Amino acid sequence: MNIALNIPATKTSKQEWWFYALSALVLLACIAIFSSTHYYFVIAIPFVIPFAAWIILNWKSFYWFYVVCIPLTVIVQVGGSSMMYLPQLPLTLLTAGLTLILLLFHKRIVYENLLRHPLTLIIFLQYFWLIVSVLFSQIPLFSVKYLGVNTIQLLSFFILPAIVLQTKKDVGNVAKAFLIPMTLVALYVFLHHAYYRFGYIQTNKAAKPFFYNHVDHACIMSMVLPVFYILWRYYKDNKMLRWFFFALLLFYILGMYLAFARAAMLGTIFAFVVLWCIKKKLVNWLMPLFFIFCFTIIGFMVQNNKYIDYRPDFKQTYSRHTFNDLIKASFVGGDMSSMERFFRWIASARMSQEHPLVGVGPNNFYYYYKPHAVTVFKTYVSANPEKSTTHNYFLFLLVEQGWPSMLLYGIFIAAVFYHAQKLYHRTTDRFYQHTVLASAMIIAAFFLNNLFSELLQTYKIGALFYFAVVLLYWVDRQIKKEAGLIPPTT
Repeated sequence: MNIALNIPATKTSKQEWWFYALSALVLLACIAIFSSTHYYFVIAIPFVIPFAAWIILNWKSFYWFYVVCIPLTVIVQVGGSSMMYLPQLPLTLLTAGLTLILLLFHKRIVYENLLRHPLTLIIFLQYFWLIVSVLFSQIPLFSVKYLGVNTIQLLSFFILPAIVLQTKKDVGNVAKAFLIPMTLVALYVFLHHAYYRFGYIQTNKAAKPFFYNHVDHACIMSMVLPVFYILWRYYKDNKMLRWFFFALLLFYILGMYLAFARAAMLGTIFAFVVLWCIKKKLVNWLMPLFFIFCFTIIGFMVQNNKYIDYRPDFKQTYSRHTFNDLIKASFVGGDMSSMERFFRWIASARMSQEHPLVGVGPNNFYYYYKPHAVTVFKTYVSANPEKSTTHNYFLFLLVEQGWPSMLLYGIFIAAVFYHAQKLYHRTTDRFYQHTVLASAMIIAAFFLNNLFSELLQTYKIGALFYFAVVLLYWVDRQIKKEAGLIPPTT
């Protein structure tokens, strides 16, 4: 049987031919220049131009594409020890530039949804004090780089979503754009880990190339896991979707556990504690009690140098080969990673006394902490060739940006939970309520993970954290719209 396809003939215009010819010449010219100079940025030009055209013609669809690329980003070694997040890093630079342009045309949205919001004052003060700490930095070059990363993150992860998210459909699109590729990545890591028979010491290898190590992987899993729990609870009337999200919830629980990161497990538990506290209107007490508990432990350890009694036994302190051994060793002071954390935490506390107000400067911890360390807590990894930092975000802010920065971070987390509780009980719309709960649980899981690491500047984790915060802004704005407090259209 012959089937004729009745496709009308199209004639290429003279302008299109010029466009194709010019594009081919640009591509060939860039290849020639790269071949002779080996400048990598030249070969990127033919790819940047189409993206620039895409942004100009339909910037919102470009944003959906950007969100899809966040989970799919891989870590590439560049120049030996340096790392690059591809394609997220160059796309984030593009979206940061896009945000600056959009700010000129969407002033009203930004003003109503961001500038008038009480949480924004804390974010502004955090950014302001970051600039102050950079000005007083001991090594300004490293601090300026850190400031640049934070500025780009605020533009791409915080301000841009606030402009994009206007309707429930937009929220659904962003959720699908992130969760679908994220689940595919989680499945890849799971299968990769299965190839190694789910060995504990192979967790870092299994997480690559999508994550730097198993801690980053476990953190993301613990932050996404509550979303599927909320989706499972939301779709009560659709049995097929309900079972589908329940299966995904079980998969994420298993994947998070097999990442073998203690902080992620605690983060998941804390997320459900926050959920319960919000529903019972008890979240106002949660963070103050948490901080009181932490200061009580610190006070006990500092009094009469009690912490010295918990110094490691070097014959028993080493990296464990199974997760069960790690858990057992954690309770008897025989885990190397725990002892190394104590080594850096003590050094950070002593180091903060020299520059209590502005710190030593962002990105400067590594170059100043070792003289302040207590040598009895030193482990065989204390040489720290990877130049990692405090492994506690509060201490990280304390030593690099001073007391004001650390306090503002604690206030911000407490204020976010308080605001989430207020929004949850202000509306009866199930979509808004479940969105608030999902956002609060994401932030809660992040907070506990970040208590034992510095994860906000990690692109995937930072993007998800800020997106959760923006969702609270969005729900607040929608409730005010429906109450007639702000115009329904902008």
